[in-house]
Amino acid sequence: MKRVKNLKFKISIPLKGLEKGKEYDIEIRDDGNFIEALALVDKEEMKSDSKQLFPLYEGYIHNYLQLFVNIEDETIYDDVGLSPYAPDEEGFYRKFNPIRENIHFCLFPDTIIELQQDVGC
Repeated sequence: MKRVKNLKFKISIPLKGLEKGKEYDIEIRDDGNFIEALALVDKEEMKSDSKQLFPLYEGYIHNYLQLFVNIEDETIYDDVGLSPYAPDEEGFYRKFNPIRENIHFCLFPDTIIELQQDVGC
């Protein structure tokens, strides 16, 4: 029997109509990590009936993974705002997922990951 866990992504991009963000509810394998989860978000976005978000920035960016992750270095870009918390034993979202330090960290169940592209000042 395959075990899965639920995650939620809240993603905002400083583009007209996306400042407040989009939300995605996904299921990943129990041993799933951030890259796998974000790839599932990309897959869901590609199948979406709503107006296609990608490509962005004159066609250079084709998915969220490309926007937020340096795949070669296996790091999240420094200009990405990241808040990855899961509920603790009392149900408060205080259990931190250290994915910036280890992108292959096995995410806690019911994690909410907020991602925001920071355009600087």
